[in-house]
Amino acid sequence: MARLYLTLYGVLFLTCALFIAGLVWLPELALRGTIQRYYERALIGAYDLVEERLVVRPPAQWDEVIAELKPQFRYGLALYGEDELGGLDISVPQQYRLREGRLIFQDEGEQTRFFKQVSDSDRYLMMVLGPNPQQEEIDQVGGIVYLIESRFLNSDRSAWPDILAGLGQVFEMPLALLSIDDPSLPSERVDEIKAGEIVVLGLEDQMETYFKRLGDSDQVFRAGPFEIPLILRYFNFIILFLLALLIALAVYVWVRPVWRDLNRFDRGVRSFGAGDLDTRLAVRKGSALSPLANAFNAMAERMQRLIHAHRELTGAVSHELRTPIARLRFRMDMLDEPLSGDDRQRHIAGMHKDILELEELVSESLSYSRLDRERPELVLEQVSLGEWLEALLIDLEEELLTVDVAIERQPGSTVSQVALDSRLMGRAVKNLIRNGRRHARSRIVLSGDCRDGQARIVVEDDGSGVPEQERERIFAPFARLDSARDRESGGVGLGLAIVSQIVRWHDGKVWVEASGLGGARFVIAWPVTQS
Repeated sequence: MARLYLTLYGVLFLTCALFIAGLVWLPELALRGTIQRYYERALIGAYDLVEERLVVRPPAQWDEVIAELKPQFRYGLALYGEDELGGLDISVPQQYRLREGRLIFQDEGEQTRFFKQVSDSDRYLMMVLGPNPQQEEIDQVGGIVYLIESRFLNSDRSAWPDILAGLGQVFEMPLALLSIDDPSLPSERVDEIKAGEIVVLGLEDQMETYFKRLGDSDQVFRAGPFEIPLILRYFNFIILFLLALLIALAVYVWVRPVWRDLNRFDRGVRSFGAGDLDTRLAVRKGSALSPLANAFNAMAERMQRLIHAHRELTGAVSHELRTPIARLRFRMDMLDEPLSGDDRQRHIAGMHKDILELEELVSESLSYSRLDRERPELVLEQVSLGEWLEALLIDLEEELLTVDVAIERQPGSTVSQVALDSRLMGRAVKNLIRNGRRHARSRIVLSGDCRDGQARIVVEDDGSGVPEQERERIFAPFARLDSARDRESGGVGLGLAIVSQIVRWHDGKVWVEASGLGGARFVIAWPVTQS
């Protein structure tokens, strides 16, 4: 869960970081040209009108002309020489564009400054426009409207159509002269128009249209609608759309491999449920679902092993039951025959022996099945290994009295404190001793010590030993060897399998090797410190 969360959080954080970084260069990259063209359409005409006022006067009087016009330009109107451009924070590339006769602009908070060269002179005209709500819009275009109105009023009425046509060539928007009584004028603003005020409509729709009565005449000058480019009108929506698209792409990049892994999970689980026990989940390295896949694979491995072991155990138990049951049936049939007293007692004793063998087989089978099926709750305790082995031999005294085999402790065994489950590990060691007792000729040696962080218990005998090629198979359930270690030696074939399970639960291992006594040497080793 934490891995999935961190992965998704990282993807979204990176996406948002890239988006925020993109906001720095996206307007410059995507909008600079559009804004440049928009401003040129809106202001080139105004610059031409101011330039007309300047070029008819000597350059020495240009400052006077600007001073006369400046009251009409609320946000600013000024002339600068070429040597003053450096002090205006105009970059070298922008200076080159200025000298080519192009319009440049600089955004400064709520105001925008515009510069353009006056004709072929070394003077540069600056206009300033402010924010764009309605009153500010009227204020910022007031100077331009004043220049246009002056152009008409300073000319004969008959020349007004030609003046309108000339203005249409420099202003890239529809221009018209309307009668004061024209029905197309906005009825709710007619009184303001008749009073000579500048009326601006369409700001909300970003389709500005300007109306201004020309002096006291019956003509109204209309400019517009002046449509703002779509990319500027809907820039905020475009930004939000791009953010949503980036998040969608980021989530897709995150979800796609997870979804692919989930599909593999679905197919794998269905296949496993259908009985294909070899099914394992394979996910890409570093997948957020790797822990889940590993858990499933471990579960599948254990279930396959348990089912396989169950089948083997069932088959083996069935096979092992046949022999004592067959003997019982034979002895029961024999009892139906006329027998002497000694023969009858011999068959009855044999039947008791077969019943005991059956009981031992069932008991050992249940023990092995329980140990193989679930991990027991180990009750670990710190014991002195030497003393613990001595106590173990005392528990076996009565059982060992009936056999002529000497069990001895090896001198020099290290006395160490180790952690073990006394009940389970005691059973494992007893099974090894009983196994050695069945196959030893006359001697069994028991030893225990600690070295290299491992506790070791060794049981060796002077019997016939275990062939090297059989040393792994001997720990399998019902595994039997021929020669001396066969059925006639006793046992049901589960003792060593139980030893292997108990040692495995102690995170250790057990193996058999050749003994210096001539027989088998069984070694149990497990970590001194249990996890």
